[in-house]
This record gives sequence, C-alpha cells and structure tokens, in this order.
Amino acid sequence: MLIMLLMVGCSSKETSSTSKNQSPSNTAPAEKKDGKYDPPLEMTFAVGRVDADVNFPDGQSTKDNKWTRLVEEELGVKLDVTLGMKSGDEYNQKLNALIVTNDLPDLFTVRGSEINQLDQIIEADLAEDLTEVFDEYASPLVKELMPEEALAPLKRDGKLYFLPDVQNPAEEGFMTWIRTDWLKKLGLSEPKTFQDVIAIAEAFKAMDPSKNYGFEAGTDAWNMYSLSGLFSAYHAYPNAWIKDADGNLVNGNIQPEMKDALQSLQDLKKKGLIHQEWTVSDDGERSREDMINGKLGIHFGQWWAPEWPLQLVKDSDPDAEWKAFPFMSVDDKPALHLQETIQVNSYYVLKKGYAHPQAFIEMLNLVAEHYWGDDPQVDPRDSSLWKLGPAHVEPWGKNIKFQQSIENAYKTGDNSNLHPGEMKHYEEIEDYKAGDDTYWGITLEYGEGGSLGLYDSFSFINNEFYGAPTPAMTSKQANLDKLFLETFIEIVNGADINKFDTFVDQWKKQGGDDITKEVNEWYKSK
Repeated sequence: MLIMLLMVGCSSKETSSTSKNQSPSNTAPAEKKDGKYDPPLEMTFAVGRVDADVNFPDGQSTKDNKWTRLVEEELGVKLDVTLGMKSGDEYNQKLNALIVTNDLPDLFTVRGSEINQLDQIIEADLAEDLTEVFDEYASPLVKELMPEEALAPLKRDGKLYFLPDVQNPAEEGFMTWIRTDWLKKLGLSEPKTFQDVIAIAEAFKAMDPSKNYGFEAGTDAWNMYSLSGLFSAYHAYPNAWIKDADGNLVNGNIQPEMKDALQSLQDLKKKGLIHQEWTVSDDGERSREDMINGKLGIHFGQWWAPEWPLQLVKDSDPDAEWKAFPFMSVDDKPALHLQETIQVNSYYVLKKGYAHPQAFIEMLNLVAEHYWGDDPQVDPRDSSLWKLGPAHVEPWGKNIKFQQSIENAYKTGDNSNLHPGEMKHYEEIEDYKAGDDTYWGITLEYGEGGSLGLYDSFSFINNEFYGAPTPAMTSKQANLDKLFLETFIEIVNGADINKFDTFVDQWKKQGGDDITKEVNEWYKSK
C-alpha cells in the first residue's frame, strides 16, 4: 500500500519537487572559489533523532551549530537543519509522511533499525545513486574508513544509494554485568559457569526474599533488558538466522536448544528468580526500575551499560559497583555472543535529483578529516556534537581501540600518543579517580580492565540474514512472532515443555518453511 502511495506521491509532486530542487543555488554551475561553492549551495537536512546527550555549547542549537558553521565556512554549503527530535519513533512517522508526499529534504537520515523504510525509499526511486560520485569524490581517508568490504553487502544491485554509519558488529555484543559489591558482601566468588550465575542470583534473592528476584526479564529476546546471556548459555539464539551443520540458514526460534533454554526459564520462574508478574506485555521497563531500587544485581547489557542504565543504580546507591563478564555456558561448549553480520547505526540518504551530489561526499570528507585526519579534533566534553553532522564515519572498532590505547597508556605511563578522542576519555577517567563520580561509567568502559576490553575474548555467532524482508516475511512474520512469544510466555509460566514441539510444527506450517526457503535463496544469491 505504501509503495502505491509513493507512486501517486511521486506523480502528484513531480512538478513541485523539481522546482524545489532547482532553486538558483542548486541549478547554477557548481563553481568553487578557494575551495568553496560561490554562490553557496543550499541543502535541507533532516538530522533525525537528537539524543538527550547532545549538549549545545556557546549558544549553539540544532539549526546553528558546529557542523552547520563548518560546512558553510569550509565548503560553501548552507545546511537548513530540520526534523531534529528526541524520539526516534516520532522521526520515523514524520519521515514516512514526507515519503508519501514526495516532499523529502535534500539530505536525510534513516535509522539503522528501519531497513523497511530505507528499502521503500529506494524502491520508489527517491534516493540518489551515489556509486559514481562516491568513487570520484571520496577522499582516500574516507575510503580507508569506509572500505568496499563494508559497503558491498549494503549495495542494491551493485549500487550505493546511501552512506551508512557502519559500526563493528562486535561492539554491539552483550555481556553479563553483576553487582560486585553484593558479591563481596556475601563472600561469593566471581562466576565461571552459568550454573554459578544462577547460584549468584539465588544468593542475591536471599538477601531480601520478599523483594529481590535474580534476573531481569523483558520479552524482547535481545534488547537492553533481555535474557540474552541465559539463551547463549544454552546455545539458543532467538529471532536470529544462524548456520546449521550443512551451511544452510535456520531460524533460532525452532532449534532444540531453545527448548532447553525455555525449560531453564520455567525453573527459574518457579524459584522466584524472575518476576512473578512477567507477562507478554512486559517490555523490560519494570526491570530497569527494579535495578534502580536494588532488587536486581544481574544485567545482560552492552559495553555502554554503565552509562545507561547502571549509572541510575549508582545514583540511587553510591555503594553499587558492577563488573562485566563474558557470557557463560551450562556445559563444555562455549557460550557464543550473537552479533549482526552488518551493524549500521543510521543511513544518510540524498534525495534523487539534488543538482550537486558531490557536495554530500565533500561534507563526508570534511567530517572524516575533522575527526580522523592529520590534525584530529574532538567535540567539547559531554557535547556529542558529532551526532549533528551531515554524515558520520569512524575507524572500524573505534571504541575497542580507544580502550586498548587508554589501557596501554596507563600500563606504560605514556599518554602522549593518544588520539584527542582517547585523551578526552583518559582525562575523564583521571577526573573520576580524583573524586568526580560523573565519569564512573566511562571508567568502567574505557579504563583499565574496562568492558570494551572483553570483546577480544568473545566467541561470536552471526545473525546471517540482513536483507530486506522476503515476500513471505511481509505476509507471515508478524503472526509467527506472535505465536513464538505466546508459546515462550506460556512455557515460562508453567506449561508442559513439550508444547514447544507443537509450536515448531505450527511455525513451519504457518509460513516458517516458506520464509526459510526464501532466506536461503537470498543467502545463496548474495
């Protein structure tokens, strides 16, 4: 339906869209004087979600900031920033409305999770093909930071319709966070197996049996409040497409290991180690509140968990201390950490028809040179102004490398070779050591023994499917997700574990086999 609306929108708006993109500054020859367009080019830019951690220094704002100033001063491009909002969902709705009416800004972002929205834009022929202009205008530094092997899987029929903010998938891997002040209080050793983790959860509950319960639990299989560490302990990977022994892709929801994980969850629920009111509508919000209120001491989260939500626990209880551990297994096989084959935080899309597409690539060059060139710069502390840039690019595994460099600086006593971004975190860690608790989280992440240093020890398994939804997914996936979630909850709440076998049969017959066939056809053709 949306595609049909797009076709209508493209037809009805063709004249107005053309005239908009053919303003004098955009249709005049792209002449440069001293490296700048003269007269200046004008470009509207929907920056998208502006996180709460973006803090504006010196009277700056969403529409007038470091990046709007830099691209005009250095390149002669006037950015008119629109659609900067706190809510990603609100931004998606606004962008969808502009897609239907074909009233898109010249440059706009699409959130990394919104692959459907991105493909709708490409299929409706609303995105500029950047393949040739990228090859011609991208600087050597940009091509180093954004190599072909990172771009190739994201192309459509060999064409580049957007510039991705690509991240090393390893940096999205989850880990086990445990309250070590409670371990110390109870005289418990650090865990080595998942059985140890369960025993710790039992001990934490016993501290206050009427209030505490061991594991947080939202129903999203792999989100901030997930049970990802428990699933990995049993070698189960919900909602992921993984390779079987023959190299084919299979869905993690129907594998035998999932049955073992659900049996364990049922047992934990009976022991009171999961909230007794956990229901199909539980999105994990209760877990966050319970952690803050001292009812939980185990969290399956990412490397940045100390900044959110563990900092909230620290604020509530200054004695709270946390430490990160790799996932642990219930047997002699390693607990693998699920990662996406491709991790994209956002996509930067240039509307088809913009008269000077090379200007977009030149802005990308400017961003890369500013942060990663011969004289790298850093945003003012706590400002995160990079999120307002017209593009974003960084070294592969940047945060992991930052932690390694900072740890090495402490080991050697020499911080002279730190990148300015690394030095900023180093100074924040020093401030924490001097008594400023503001940087407690940063220290747990980037400091000596920081969480980012764990990733080198992880063993990963890929979620292999990263394409647009297949036809069968479009019509049948929602029903299969509902079926899985309902079965999941019923078993955890005490239903016969063999209900899982019935679920597998239903899943296959109600569209799962069709989706599996299409996913494997995609996998073999890519």
